Amino acid sequence: MPNRTLTSKPPRFSANRMWRRADIEALGTTCPLMTAADILSISRNTAYEHASAGTFPVKVLKLGNRCRVVVEELLELLYGAKSESEGER
Repeated sequence: MPNRTLTSKPPRFSANRMWRRADIEALGTTCPLMTAADILSISRNTAYEHASAGTFPVKVLKLGNRCRVVVEELLELLYGAKSESEGER
């Protein structure tokens, strides 16, 4: 497996990938709907059905014809309270 540099992008999504917390945090502020679907182990069709119905388990931002998911809410769904690195505001 080649070493990843700081300039290389993480893969958008990959079936059967094990997502670690650090991998999810590295996605940034938002990620594509399909990446969130992969993290949650749901299919493409199910993800888009829930996004369009407004029942996806975390906030989905619809930007034109693209759907993005707020990573902070995804982390809260998976791991509970906000991450310790953010602290209290």
